[in-house]
Amino acid sequence: MKKIIISLLCISGLALSLGTHAQTWYDASEGGFHIFGQGWPYLSQKKFQRLPVTERSRLNNGILWNASQLSAGLYVRFRTDASSISVRFTLTKQAVQHYNMSSFGQSGVDLYARSDDGKTFHWLGNHLNYGFGTPATANFRNIVPQNMEGNKVCEYTLYMPNFNGVSKLEVGVNEGASFQFIEVPEDDEPIVVYGSSAVQGSSASRPGNSWTNMLGRELDAQVVNLGFADNAKLDEGIFRVMASLKPRVFIIDAMPDMKAVPQLIKERIVAGVKLLQAMTNRPVLLVESPGAPDRLIRPAEDELHTRANEQLREAYDQLTQDGYTNLFYMSQEELGLNEEDFLDGINPTDLGMKHYAAAYVKKLAYIEENKDPIIDAVEAVEYNFRTPELSNSRTVYDLQGRKISIPSGQLPKGLYIINGKKTVITAQ
Repeated sequence: MKKIIISLLCISGLALSLGTHAQTWYDASEGGFHIFGQGWPYLSQKKFQRLPVTERSRLNNGILWNASQLSAGLYVRFRTDASSISVRFTLTKQAVQHYNMSSFGQSGVDLYARSDDGKTFHWLGNHLNYGFGTPATANFRNIVPQNMEGNKVCEYTLYMPNFNGVSKLEVGVNEGASFQFIEVPEDDEPIVVYGSSAVQGSSASRPGNSWTNMLGRELDAQVVNLGFADNAKLDEGIFRVMASLKPRVFIIDAMPDMKAVPQLIKERIVAGVKLLQAMTNRPVLLVESPGAPDRLIRPAEDELHTRANEQLREAYDQLTQDGYTNLFYMSQEELGLNEEDFLDGINPTDLGMKHYAAAYVKKLAYIEENKDPIIDAVEAVEYNFRTPELSNSRTVYDLQGRKISIPSGQLPKGLYIINGKKTVITAQ
C-alpha cells in the first residue's frame, strides 16, 4: 500500500513539474503569425526557422539552411493575467552539445515581463522547475502580474534556444486565466544582424543574455538574428536573401569567422554591400572583430584578427570612395571588449554580451542621426527636367543609393531618386 501511495505521489509531482496540472495550452504555431525575429514570417510556414523556405537548397549547399533551423533570436510575445505560466517545447537535437555553453543557453527558453511601452523588462526565473525531456519544459510559478505595472494583465516575451531547434512550442496558463499571443506587425522594420557565433548567442548562459536579444529589449526593436557559428563566410547568397528585407539597418559582424581567410574579405564585403544597396538603401554597418582578449601574451592569435579588420577597413574605404552612402563602420576600439568579457578567448560571457549590446546601442543611435533618408519603396514618377520645382533639386541618387554630384538640371536621361521619389528623366 505504501508503495502505491509513493508511486501516486511521484506521478502527481511529475505532472505538476511538467506543467500539465489544471492548465490551458496554446500553440505558438497555430492561428496568426506569432513568431518574432523572422525576417520572412510569411515564407516560414509558421515554423521556428530563421531563413525562408524558398532558400532551402540555395544557400551554401544547404549548410546555412540547416543552421537556420536553430532558433537563435526567435521569440513569442503574449498577454495574460496568469499566476502560473508553463512552456513545453520539442527540441530537434539533444540538449547538451557544446561544452562552452550552458544547457540553458543552448537549449532553454527565457521569459521576461514587458512593460506596455516596451521600455522596461523584468526577467522571470524557473527556480529549477525545468526539464530537458520530450517535451522539454520550463515552469514559472507564483506570478503576481500586477507587480509589473499595476495591471491585471501583463505582457511577456519568451525567447527560444540559441543553439537548438524547436519543432513545437506551447504556452500553458492556469485554468481560467486570459491569454493572447501578439502578432508580428506587418509594417515592422527590424534590425538585421548577420554574423558568427557571438551573434548566434555563444556563450550566453541563457537566451535572454545574448547581445542581440539585449539590443532588442533596449531599443524595443525586433532583431533578426542571422548568426551562423563557423559559417558566416560572406557568401553572395546570404546577401541576396537579406537584400529582400527592408530593415532599420543591416549589421555585418562576421570577421571572427573570416580571420582564417582574410584575402576573401574585401572582395566579398564590397560585392555584398553593393548588392544590398542595389536593392535597398537601408544603412549598412560593418563591424570589426573584437580581437583576441589575451593578445598581450598571445600576440600571434591577435594578428589573425588584425589582418581581417584591415581587409574590412579597405573594403569600407573602397565603397566610400566609389560613392556609396548610408555605410557605417564600428571599430574594435568602439566595441571595447576586454579580458573579462570572454569565456574561451573567442566567445563572450554574459558580461561580454552586455558590453557588445551597449556598444551597438550607442552606434545605432549615431546611425539614426546621420543616415541618409530612406529612398526605396516609393512610386516612380516621370518628370521632364524643365519642371521648375525639380530644376534646382539638391538630393539626387542613382538606383544603387549613391549620391549624384552632377547638378540636377544637367542629368542625362534615366531613372534616379530625387527628393525621395523614383524619377524618370525624359528630357533636359
